[in-house]
Amino acid sequence: PTVLMRYNERYPDEQIKIIETDSSKVVLQIVDHMVDVGFTGTVLEKKHCKYIPFYKDELVIIAPNTERYRKLKEESAGDITWMKEEHIIMREEGSGTRKEAEAQLKEAGVKLSDLDIIASIENQEAIKNSVCRGMGVSILSKLAAADKIEDGSVLAFPIPGADRGRNINVVYNKNNQLSVSAERFLKIVQEV
Repeated sequence: PTVLMRYNERYPDEQIKIIETDSSKVVLQIVDHMVDVGFTGTVLEKKHCKYIPFYKDELVIIAPNTERYRKLKEESAGDITWMKEEHIIMREEGSGTRKEAEAQLKEAGVKLSDLDIIASIENQEAIKNSVCRGMGVSILSKLAAADKIEDGSVLAFPIPGADRGRNINVVYNKNNQLSVSAERFLKIVQEV
C-alpha cells in the first residue's frame, strides 16, 4: 500500500500518522504540504517532488490456488493471454500499481481494454481476499501478495518481460520544511 507520514502538531507525543491511499493522492498531499513523506509505486511528475528509490519490487498476476490455475501455471510458459478470458480485479484509478500493471501488460501483449475488469478496488487486502474466494484474478505487488503466496492461498504468475521490477519510492516536497522526524527518516532511507 501507499503510505503517507504526517507530522501531527496537536499531539506531539504522536508525531507520525500513517495513512493508506493511492499514489496520485499521496503526491497531491505532498505537493499541498499536507504530509511530509509518502511512498509510491510510480513516479508522477509534479513540481517540487523528490523521489528516492527505496525498495525493488515486482508485479505478479495472482489467481486462486485451484486445480485449474495450477494446470494453467504449468502449461502457460510465460503466455498470459489467458487473462483475456478471466474476470479481473484491478487496483483503483490513480494507483501506482494499476499504472505500472497497465504498462507491463501492454509490453506483454495484453491491453486493459481486452480484459473483463469486474471491479476496481483501493484496498489490497480486499483484492487478495476476493481472489482467494475465486471471484477473479488480479495484479498486485509481489510484496503485497507475499502472505497469500506463502500460505498457498494464491498462485503467482510472472508478467513476461517485466523482470526488471519496479521501484517503491519515498517522495517528499523538496521545498517544504520537513519535521525533524521526517528528516531523520529520509536520512535513514538515503543511507539504506
